[in-house]
Amino acid sequence: MEVFIKRLTKTDIEKRLAIPTNSLEHFLGFNGRQGAYLKVKDRSHRLWTFWCSVRKTSYPKPVFSSGWLQFSHHYNLRIGDKITLRKQLKRDVSNGVQYKIEVQRKINLFGKDVWAHVL
Repeated sequence: MEVFIKRLTKTDIEKRLAIPTNSLEHFLGFNGRQGAYLKVKDRSHRLWTFWCSVRKTSYPKPVFSSGWLQFSHHYNLRIGDKITLRKQLKRDVSNGVQYKIEVQRKINLFGKDVWAHVL
């Protein structure tokens, strides 16, 4: 199930990933706290752990912070790249992974723009 698709901004790449607010319902585990760790697998099956938190103010904008910059640097993310986060229907019991993440970059292939997966 698709949680969100987002085109990356400079802040997303250099500081934290701002997540669309309407996606907050897909992140369980806060249990009254301000945040929770999410286990996420990329296309190469590498496991990443992101801290997902919300602001203390009345506008609960979620963000990925801790762990996100390592992911951003590993994939050399760029402004305009596209992130897709999907929630797995069946939980990976062996390591608690509930989400999959994909990165796509727009490239020009034979004069046509296409979205290619970044590995």
